Amino acid sequence: MNLVLDTNFSLLTWFKIWMVYLKEMRIKNLTPKVLLLVFLLVLHLLPIWIFTYFPTQDGSSHIYNSYVLKEYHKHTNYRLREIYSLNLLLFPNWSSQMIMTAFMHIVPPIICEKIVVSLSIGLLPLAFLYFLYGIDRRRMNFGLGLVGFIFSYNYLLHMGFYNFSLSLPMFFFSLGFWWRHKTRLTLPRLGILYLLLLLTYLSHFQSFLQLVVIMTCFAIYSHLYIVLTDTRPSKDSKINWKQVLSGLMPLVHFVGFMLPIYFIMLAYYLSSTVGYQQNHWQFTQLLEYFFNMKSMVYYSDKHIIVGQLVLVMLAIAFLLTVWDRIQRVIHRERDQPIWVSVIDGKEQFLLAAGGLTWLFFYVPWSVESGGGWINDRVHIYIFLVLIPFFTTNMHFYIRHTFTIVITLLTLYHFGLTAYAYYHLDRETAEMTTAVDKIEPHSTLTFRSSLWDGPAHRTSPYIGPIKYTSPFLHVPAFYCIGNGAVFLNNYEAELPYFPINYKTNPDRWIKSADYVLAWRMENHHDQPDLERSYERIHSGIAYSLYQRRKTDKAIAWQKQSFDQLLYDFQPAGAPHQANSITVEPNICYREHGYGWVTVSNRDGQYNNATEEFPNRDFVTDHFDGVFKIDLPNGPYQVKVQFASSPTPKPVRLNLIANGKKIISNQILPTQNELVSHSYTLEITDGQLTQIIYVKQEKRFESKWQWASCYIKRIED
Repeated sequence: MNLVLDTNFSLLTWFKIWMVYLKEMRIKNLTPKVLLLVFLLVLHLLPIWIFTYFPTQDGSSHIYNSYVLKEYHKHTNYRLREIYSLNLLLFPNWSSQMIMTAFMHIVPPIICEKIVVSLSIGLLPLAFLYFLYGIDRRRMNFGLGLVGFIFSYNYLLHMGFYNFSLSLPMFFFSLGFWWRHKTRLTLPRLGILYLLLLLTYLSHFQSFLQLVVIMTCFAIYSHLYIVLTDTRPSKDSKINWKQVLSGLMPLVHFVGFMLPIYFIMLAYYLSSTVGYQQNHWQFTQLLEYFFNMKSMVYYSDKHIIVGQLVLVMLAIAFLLTVWDRIQRVIHRERDQPIWVSVIDGKEQFLLAAGGLTWLFFYVPWSVESGGGWINDRVHIYIFLVLIPFFTTNMHFYIRHTFTIVITLLTLYHFGLTAYAYYHLDRETAEMTTAVDKIEPHSTLTFRSSLWDGPAHRTSPYIGPIKYTSPFLHVPAFYCIGNGAVFLNNYEAELPYFPINYKTNPDRWIKSADYVLAWRMENHHDQPDLERSYERIHSGIAYSLYQRRKTDKAIAWQKQSFDQLLYDFQPAGAPHQANSITVEPNICYREHGYGWVTVSNRDGQYNNATEEFPNRDFVTDHFDGVFKIDLPNGPYQVKVQFASSPTPKPVRLNLIANGKKIISNQILPTQNELVSHSYTLEITDGQLTQIIYVKQEKRFESKWQWASCYIKRIED
C-alpha cells in the first residue's frame, strides 16, 4: 500500500487511512479481548519510555552497579578496581544485573533500566494470563485475568526491587508451564521447566521458594484427587489398592525430577536464614497492610482505593464461586456423593492462598542475614494465586462486568502513577544537572540530615511520598559513565549482590573527591566542608562540593620545566640529585604528582644495578596508578622497570592517558633493567600511567617500577 503524506490532510482523513491500513493488515480479525490486552500493555509501557527517569528508590543504584560490573575488567577504571571486588557466585539476585550489564554493551545505561522495567511490567500480565488459561480455559474469566496489570505497578517495583519484580512473571510462567504439561512431561519439556525454575531462582529466592513449595503441594493434591475420583468404589465394591498405588506413581516421578531443585532450595535457605535475628511486624500492622492492599501502594494513599475495590471484586468472585458449587450439589446425579460435586480440584488454589495468608502473618519482615520486605513479597502472591479458584463466567453480563470494572481500576491506578512519573521525572532531571562536573575516576559521597527522612520523601509537585524514597539513591547517577566510585553504595555492603567493597568504605569517604549535600535545607551552607571543599554547583535541594587542591599541588602546577626525573624508591632511601623522590605512599592529591590509588605498595632495592636512579624501585601486585600534573603539549617519556628471578615469567602492561603503551611484555626471569620510551600529547593537564601485571594461577606476579623520565618536546 502506497501512502502519500500530505500535511493538509484532516484528522478524519488520517483516521480513514489508518482504518484501511488495519483492514489490509487484517488486524480487524483480532478479538476485542486481544485488542484490549494490547492496548493496556502498550499503555503501561509508555511512561517508561516517554520519561527520562523511572522514579524508584533503588533503581539508580542497580544501574550504577551494573555499569561497574560491565566496566570492572578495564584497567583504566582503576578506582572501581581499587575499591570494589566482584562477587560472581550464582546466588538468587542476578537477573536484573545480568540483563542490564549485557545491554550496556549496546545502549546507554539508563535505557538498560527501561528494558528491565519493561520486562517486569509487560511480562507479569502476560505470564498471569498464560497461567490462568493453562489451568482451565473454559472457566477462565478474562476480566479477572486483567488484574495482572494492576499488580504490575506494585510497591516492590517502585522500591526498585527489580530482581523480585522479574521473578513475578517467571513464577507464573513456571507454574503455568508445569501445570499444562504435568501429565506428559517429556525430556525437552523437563529441560524447559528446569530453565524456568533456574531463571526464577536467579531472580529472587523467595519467589523460587514459594514456587517450589506450591508446585509440590499442587502435585500432591492433584494426584491424590485423581486417585480418589478414579478409584472411588461403588457401594458394593472395595478399594482397589493396586490401582491406588499405580495412580500415585506420577507423584513419585515428580519428586524424583524435583530432587535437584529441592537440594538447591534447601542449601540456600539453610545458609541464608538459620541462626539470624528476626524482625516481626505487629499483628495490627499486618492486618492494616493486608486489607489496604499495600503491596499496590507506593506514592500515596490514593492507590489504596484501587486495592480495596480489587478486594471487593475478589470477594464477589468468591461468593459467585460458592453459589456455583451449591448449584452443582443441587443438580448432581442422585447416586453421586456430595463431595464429588463440591470438590473439583481447583480448591488447591484456595488452599495455596490460605497457606500464603498464614505465611504473611507468621513470617518475619526481615532477617539479619539481609532478607527484608518478606511480608510484602508474600502479600502480592496471595490474590494472584487465588484467582484460578473462582468460577465467574456463568453469565455474559457477569463476565463483562468484571472486565469493565477491572479495566477501569487498571486505568485509574495507571493514571495516578503516570501523573507522579511526570513530576518526579522533572525533579530527578534537575537533581542530575551537575553530573558532568564529576571528573573521571574520582570518588563521591553524599551527606543528608537523615538517611531516609522526610526530605527524601517530599515532592513540591505531588506532596509527601509516603512509602518509597525516589530521590534517595539519585546521587548514583553522578558516577555512571565516568569510572567514578559512589561511596554510599549500599549494594556493595551486602553479600547477595555482585559488587562488594574490598574493605570498609569509610577510609575513602573521609577523603572523597566530591561531596553532595543532598536533600538538605542548608545544603548551600556546610561550614565543616568548606575548609577542604569548594561549592561548585547548587540546585533546589542539593549542593555539590569538590575537594580543594593542596598548596603543594597548586605550586607544582605553576612551575615550568623542560624535563623531570622521578626516582621510585623505599621511604627515606638516598636518591639521585635533581630527581624527584617517589616513595610508596606519595599521594598525588597532596603534591600534584604521586600515587592515586591506596595500596600496600612497598619499596625495595634493585639487585640489577647500583646506579641511580634505578638502584631501587616501588613494587606491588595490584594495579599501580601514577599521576602527574603537566602543562599541555607533547612529551617524551621513558620508564624503567626492574626484573628479578621468578618461577614464572611476569607479563607487564602500561597504559598512559588511556592508551596502551606496553602490552603483556614478558620480563626477564633474572635481575635486569627493562626500559621503554614513548611520546604522548597531553591535552587535559595530566599524565596518568597505569601499570599492572597479568596474574598467573598459584603465583603472585608483581611489577617493579624504578624510574620515570619526562622531557617536553619543543615545537
